[in-house]
Amino acid sequence: MSEFVPSIAPDVVAACQAGAGETASALSRSLDNAIEVTVGEAAVYDPASPDAAWAGPGLAVLLTVGSEGAIALLPESSGLLPEWYQKPDATGTSKLATLAQELGMLLLPEQFMPDDFRAAYVPHLGEALSRANVAHGSGYVPLTLTSGEKQGVLHLLWPASQPQELFNAPKAAPEPAAVPSPPPAPVAASPPAPAPVETKPQPVAPPRAPALSGLPPYTRSLLRIQVPVLVTLAHKRQPLNKVVELRPGSIIQFNKSCEEMLELEVNNQVIAEGECVKAGDKFGLRITAMKPPEERFKTVRKSG
Repeated sequence: MSEFVPSIAPDVVAACQAGAGETASALSRSLDNAIEVTVGEAAVYDPASPDAAWAGPGLAVLLTVGSEGAIALLPESSGLLPEWYQKPDATGTSKLATLAQELGMLLLPEQFMPDDFRAAYVPHLGEALSRANVAHGSGYVPLTLTSGEKQGVLHLLWPASQPQELFNAPKAAPEPAAVPSPPPAPVAASPPAPAPVETKPQPVAPPRAPALSGLPPYTRSLLRIQVPVLVTLAHKRQPLNKVVELRPGSIIQFNKSCEEMLELEVNNQVIAEGECVKAGDKFGLRITAMKPPEERFKTVRKSG
């Protein structure tokens, strides 16, 4: 595998240009905006003159490649991020995870397909970039995003030598040592009751895509093939004379309950089931269980 260094910038630009249309579709689906993408020219990152928009919050996308990573930043000041992105629910978390996985396959050359993907809100883009240790001279490619009158830049930088630090909270400064006060006079008192121990629920990490680094390049390229994905709400058979009588306003009643699980088909093969959810102003499917393909056995009979 080639080294993940700034000099691969021409290959990164070529990959971004080849996948610009799919990148626009992925961003539009995940961010609830109709977005167009224009790929800019590669440049060299200089920490001494960061983008002014990095002084605020935004969306950070981490694409882990081996022990290093590529980082894509979209500032909140662009106006392209939905309100829910800071505290997404289960549907929003799934949308961000899907976006990170799609960008990983579209923004980087095929030989640098990421091993892991993650997208999440960070309160200060510049500080997050510094924690991930994106050094002077790193590669940088800007992608201009346009949605109506709104326009922003998705900043792609690499390599980050400490990508695992991108989403970590900044370390707090140590508190000054307190000056000890003289001990109070002893007072006879009954021992205090033990304070109740409060347990806080642990935050649930967003779902991550499976590692793909073990696959050979020719196999990983198959992941770019588009296949039909279908969710059928209900179906029924009716005589032809009933079908020709259908008119605008006709109601067809199905035997399926609105609370039943829906099946997800990929290339005419059922792979999962889930429940209907609302994703913004769109219809969505929250997957609740995977359904492996049915095993088929054929009896082998001894001839003669």
